[in-house]
Amino acid sequence: MRLDALRQALASRPGRAVAFDELVEAVWGDDRPANPKQALRNLVQRLRATEQVITEPGGYRLVLRKPGPHQLPADLPDFVGRESEIAAALGSTAPVLAITGPPGVGKTSLAVHVAHRLSERFPDGQLYVNLRAFDNASAMTPHQALHRFLRALGAEEVPVDLDAQTELFRRMTADRAVLVVIDNATGDLIGPLLPSGERCRVVVTSRTDLAEHEQVRLAVFADDEAQELLARMRISGSPDDRAELVRLCANLPLALRIAAANVAAGHITDYLADLRGDDRLDALEIEGDAAVNAAFDLSYKAQPGEAQRLFRLLGLIPGQDFGAEAATALLGEPAGEPLRLLVTANLVRHDEDRYSLHDLLRMYAVRLTHDRSPRKRLFDYYLLNAEAASQTLNREFFRLDLPELSESLPRHDLGTEAAAVAWLDAERANIVAAVQQAGPDPVAWLLTDMLRGHFHFQAHHVDWFAAARAGLAAARQADAPVPLAVMHGSLGLAHWSTGNLADAVDEYGEALEILRVHRDERVMTSLLINSGIVNWELGRLRTAARLLAEALETSPDNPAVLFNLGGVHLDLGPLSASVAHVTRALEIAEEQDLLVGRILALNAIVEVRQLLGDHDLAERYLAMADELREVAPPGLVRRIPGLDSHAVLAFVRGRHEEALEFALQSLRHAQEASSSKDECDGYDTLGEIHRALGDVDRAMSAHNEALAISLKNGYLRGEVNALAGLAADHHAAGEPREALRIALRARERAREGEMRVRGVRVLAVLARVHRSLGDHTAADEATRSGLTLAEETGCRFWQDEFEAQPPANGGSTSS
Repeated sequence: MRLDALRQALASRPGRAVAFDELVEAVWGDDRPANPKQALRNLVQRLRATEQVITEPGGYRLVLRKPGPHQLPADLPDFVGRESEIAAALGSTAPVLAITGPPGVGKTSLAVHVAHRLSERFPDGQLYVNLRAFDNASAMTPHQALHRFLRALGAEEVPVDLDAQTELFRRMTADRAVLVVIDNATGDLIGPLLPSGERCRVVVTSRTDLAEHEQVRLAVFADDEAQELLARMRISGSPDDRAELVRLCANLPLALRIAAANVAAGHITDYLADLRGDDRLDALEIEGDAAVNAAFDLSYKAQPGEAQRLFRLLGLIPGQDFGAEAATALLGEPAGEPLRLLVTANLVRHDEDRYSLHDLLRMYAVRLTHDRSPRKRLFDYYLLNAEAASQTLNREFFRLDLPELSESLPRHDLGTEAAAVAWLDAERANIVAAVQQAGPDPVAWLLTDMLRGHFHFQAHHVDWFAAARAGLAAARQADAPVPLAVMHGSLGLAHWSTGNLADAVDEYGEALEILRVHRDERVMTSLLINSGIVNWELGRLRTAARLLAEALETSPDNPAVLFNLGGVHLDLGPLSASVAHVTRALEIAEEQDLLVGRILALNAIVEVRQLLGDHDLAERYLAMADELREVAPPGLVRRIPGLDSHAVLAFVRGRHEEALEFALQSLRHAQEASSSKDECDGYDTLGEIHRALGDVDRAMSAHNEALAISLKNGYLRGEVNALAGLAADHHAAGEPREALRIALRARERAREGEMRVRGVRVLAVLARVHRSLGDHTAADEATRSGLTLAEETGCRFWQDEFEAQPPANGGSTSS
């Protein structure tokens, strides 16, 4: 298969560029296609679905994969028994091994133990997910599970559609050795989570029979296994007493562990007397198993009052695990000591800095919980810290105001980007579950709004849609029109973030319609900005300018409005309007000490000054931006472009080798930051430089990369630029007919999208191509149109290209 041959050729020199011709030889051999470089580019684009491949001046470079994820929970230090089942699991060659049996028999413990034993066979990673399919309140969907798997495997853009996620997961696991553990599943949930590679393996646990897969059926402990567990846990007593303890616990591992934790703190004879008694909260039977119920009951009653209260409250945790601070929020006082006691009693699991409950214990806690009011403290804890994290990460984002929150709630130190992202990553599943469980409470839309920036910049789209739709339903149920508009806006941004611009426009339309009746100027301004951006990207520049101008009327000193309005005029013209808006945005960002806003505004001024032909002033503003980048935190710099402007300035000064170095740096920066638009612009600049240096093949390669990225992401400006660059490349290669075809397509796309400023570049190329074909009439018309457009927009960047073309000499011929 040619894709495999390409992957192998690139992998033969990982981290180093492999020459284009060498790759063509490796993939096709003597059976070379008619246009080998174009065929190679197409194949590389397919490979990029699962691998990171970088275009270098002389070839392609495969980026080494990071070490695979290791998501397995900790193995039990005192795991005992199950020797025949372990042997069967380790000896199995089935792609899917199901461990099935009733609750409490140790399915998860066995699966995790086996997975640790197998882990060395799977160097590309071990994935783990607890679907909790038997717990309706906190079950995880295949969407959510696949999103986590794909991100763990290195996917930067995860689709929202389940079929697309499944396809991507299968591509990413096709040539990897990955172990997948799917805990607490049902047969209908497993399919999308199965990898495709022959070297992959799946271990799944379920309470239901999974006859379609090879199964290890698990029953209760044999007597000798149960006695071995008691010995490991240092439980003394007469053989008769120990045998009775095993019998009263029905040989169930979970019940035995909990009972043994109690016996270790007292005398086995006293515990057996209690275990035989009738005061065992029989109304709380779990799965009809009196043995488990009795063990839980006695262990729970043996705890001090605060530990009992905390255990009951842990049933209110919305997700699958939690931190000590969340427990403190629920309890209303420090939870460290009660948590320690619950862990010692085997009622709570502890893994590094996170805690969790076995599914049966969670159900037990839920049934003990009659007072649900402490849940408000927990949700307020999420809200308080989510707001702090969002302030650190996206201070410039508009957010709904929070209600007054208690000063006693646990507060994390989230002042750095790393700390804020780490906390949000740890609690995101809980927060999304909290939104879904909150009902018509304002916390549903407030939490969703706080996480909007995190969802967007970290590309957690599946969780975003789940939260935003739940927030929308909550606002609708509460008859809260402004929050309803905000949730429509959040869905609009989520659609925009996933490239679904048409649905984004619809959501913003719904939001703005609500706000024209129920006015809220701050929310209106925010949504007008985002709606303007989406229309801008769709090529509806005049609509975008109108929406942003409306936002400017309601918020004349809003730097985001000014910055984006300047960006629209950067494409639509006139450039004088663009420079006025972005200059004012810079002034306000300086007044408000918005570091990111200042750098972005400076970069915008540099770009518009370059298009105006004022390169000296552009260079001065670029130096100011560079100074700010030097003092900015690395995480912020990662999201801010700038090197491409250095490349353009060196290029127009005639310093082509220096421009090439800057362009390559800019491209690497964009790829590391996963910024597809900056990557597209970087390839376009690189193509222009290569052509100026006389390397037309590399120029074409770069412009084709830019075109592919622009089409994939719906980036119209990038598409027009790439088409203009390709037309110029083919003209330079002596292929005027192909150059004409591409240039006409570029003119068509520029007109469709009202890209008037980029149209100047297109017309300059088109005029040159027409003239080389001898059609001086068409060339003169393109020149006149281009110069008129340049005058109307103020664009002077391509002025020399029109002036360099000789005028028509008498008659003309038609091509």
